Amino acid sequence: MDPIAVPKLTVSFAVDLEVEYDSFGGKTPEQLAETLQDELDDLLFEVNPGVVGVFTTLTAVDSND
Repeated sequence: MDPIAVPKLTVSFAVDLEVEYDSFGGKTPEQLAETLQDELDDLLFEVNPGVVGVFTTLTAVDSND
């Protein structure tokens, strides 16, 4: 008996996060952005067990001084 195929969707979002940054915290802005990206990926898997893949792309890191 063949397994039943489960339909899948690809859903795309653009998300901008404004975060407080401590330049003395030991991470560069790019490192902080990569950490946030990893945490976002992990969170999406935790929130919904139907999520089978998360593919994020860091597009920009800008200072808002």
